[in-house]
Amino acid sequence: MHIEIDHKTLTKFEYEENKYPVYDHQKRTWTHLNFFEHKCELHARVPRIKLPDGKVKLVSVPWANPGSSFTLRYESDVIKLIKGGMSASGVGQRLGIGSKRVFRIIRRHVSQALASQNITAVKELSVDETSSRKGHNYLTILADRKAKKVVGVAVGKDKDAFAHALIDMEVRGGDRKKVRAVTMDMSRSYISAVNDYMRQADIVFDRFHIAKKMNEAVDEVRKQDRKEYDQLKNSRYLWLKNGSQLTVDQLKEVELLSNVCPNIGKAYRLKEMLKIVLDSAYKQRKITPLNAWITEAWKSELAPIRKFVNMLRKHWYGVKGYFYRLSTNAYAERVNLKIQEIKRIAKGYRNIHNFIIMIYFHLGGLELKPTIID
Repeated sequence: MHIEIDHKTLTKFEYEENKYPVYDHQKRTWTHLNFFEHKCELHARVPRIKLPDGKVKLVSVPWANPGSSFTLRYESDVIKLIKGGMSASGVGQRLGIGSKRVFRIIRRHVSQALASQNITAVKELSVDETSSRKGHNYLTILADRKAKKVVGVAVGKDKDAFAHALIDMEVRGGDRKKVRAVTMDMSRSYISAVNDYMRQADIVFDRFHIAKKMNEAVDEVRKQDRKEYDQLKNSRYLWLKNGSQLTVDQLKEVELLSNVCPNIGKAYRLKEMLKIVLDSAYKQRKITPLNAWITEAWKSELAPIRKFVNMLRKHWYGVKGYFYRLSTNAYAERVNLKIQEIKRIAKGYRNIHNFIIMIYFHLGGLELKPTIID
């Protein structure tokens, strides 16, 4: 189906609040949404106007973006399909265009939305890393914990990548000097970056990362005991699960094995005590219980547990930050899960810039609604 569009004779067209007569025309064609199963195209002689300085300008049309060969309704459909969970190649197959053209549409709208986005109120950041494919092209992701959106993305997972992600945030109105806290794991690169670029911000180590490190210490104790006690065979996940998630039979097994293998029993008890301490922070915001736990843990004389305690002492500034601010990297972890889903849908990204565009598309909190003129 072909639809011809034209304008009335002697019509004048506006440019920068002034109206000009038609200088000449340029023939243009746009792909529109199908009419039932029939391909639909719009055709128009688009007027050009001549400005006082001699320059000739093409008049913008209300049904398409400048330079686009698709109507706004068509592009809106592409955005809707991508939001619904389809990959660029899947959308291309459905609409009969190449995935590169789909990405051009997405890239243009994401770029426009980013340019108009205001993120001046960023006060608390989370930072995490991810990869475009397994083991390939790492990205540093900055997220606004309060607004729950990604505000900065940069290639790499080092200090320079953090700096570039900050710049990505600042070009849209964010101010690193206004950030009060940055939640992270214990990455040396990110710690160094915050110390150098955001000295006013508190570093907060995520409680889930602390718990993960404690689990690793417990598992190390189990491995050492396993050499001596055959009863510990196939019991790894029993010790790593929270006590509240164990069944009655599993709790009995833990008690039995703890009596037979005192070291793993001691480590498990300390792990459960640490969870109580971290949970209690939400009510008390006091670090005294953690100090008491550290004393108790050191008395265990278990090398992996003492190694964990030394790690806490070395990173004390960020550990106490959790108790004072109660910030976690939970949202950053959710962002990472969503990014893994984005990768899975596309089966990985060879083009790292397309990957960044899709992260902003799904997680940037952008207004992605093409202005459609009826």
